[in-house]
Amino acid sequence: MNYEKYYKINILGGYYTMLFYKKSFIFTAVIFLTTFFFTQGDLRQAEAKELKMATFMSAKHPVNKGILPHLAKNIASETGGSLKLKLYPSGQLGKGPKAQYKRVIENVAEITFGVHGYTPKLFPRTMTVAQPGVGNSSQEVTKKAWSIYDKHLKSEYAKVKVLGIFANWPAILITRKNPVSKIGDIKGLKIRAPSPSNIPQLRAWGAAAVYMPVTKAYNSLQTGVLDGVYISPGALYRPWRLAEPGEYVTAGMNGPTTMLYIFMNKQAYEGLSSSHKKAINKHSGRGLSMFAANYWGNIDAKQLATAKNEQKGVKFIQLSQSAAAEFNNATAQSVEQFIAKKEKAGIPARAIYKAVTQ
Repeated sequence: MNYEKYYKINILGGYYTMLFYKKSFIFTAVIFLTTFFFTQGDLRQAEAKELKMATFMSAKHPVNKGILPHLAKNIASETGGSLKLKLYPSGQLGKGPKAQYKRVIENVAEITFGVHGYTPKLFPRTMTVAQPGVGNSSQEVTKKAWSIYDKHLKSEYAKVKVLGIFANWPAILITRKNPVSKIGDIKGLKIRAPSPSNIPQLRAWGAAAVYMPVTKAYNSLQTGVLDGVYISPGALYRPWRLAEPGEYVTAGMNGPTTMLYIFMNKQAYEGLSSSHKKAINKHSGRGLSMFAANYWGNIDAKQLATAKNEQKGVKFIQLSQSAAAEFNNATAQSVEQFIAKKEKAGIPARAIYKAVTQ
């Protein structure tokens, strides 16, 4: 009979006493230690984790009421509650919508919602998709954006993990005291553009184009700092309520869309367990983007229908074909100027625009 020895192994401050036969000690110990530490790794991966989601809009905004809660619910369900997403609306993690991209890069919040147009120089390719003439609905523009994502857009997102990229409805014109039924009516009016990249379009119409975040639009329209706001129809009523200071709504011209994003800090994503990464991947990307486009787009469509059919708080003006053609001809010139400027900077804007319009 072989002699037996007891070996005590100190692991994480606790002693495990194990009986090994002298001849098989080394082999058995290696197997045990390998199994133990792999098991500990699995346990660490299964630990509950919470990620912060930051937005700059009120809790009543569609993003905070429907889109991000949808993502959080799916992730929690997929992971059995071991990965949770907590929402921080209304700029709780930092004021100013322009800084949303910076916040996710610096991991102030692991996940942020933001607007490409607030930092257009960072996303020249995606801003090309936002130009007028790409589509007539949030769903159409979002679908087209994803159809060219791998070939044309992906390179702009190397620093983040993309959870969603989607569009809202094409812009309509809301004016305070001046009804606009033809292009000559807008000449000299101070109009807020959806993003800096849309300023050339408004100038081509003859307007005095300015840009400011949507959070300042209500007061600026109410006090006369602005004569009008060029924006998606979802801003007519809740949550932005621009039908209150506005008196007229004009629709029928080719409008730009606002491109929107949901980003995750790349290092935070890489630090997740494999199962958590799998859950994130499953419930993000094209699928989440189309959900968001449908959710937001339905609100845009309903608010536009309310203004048109009920004239709720505003007088609705549908451009005639000839009036729309005047606006669209001027718009086409501004789009060409935008494309030429991007091409000069080395961005294949012409190829991108062609891919989403033909």
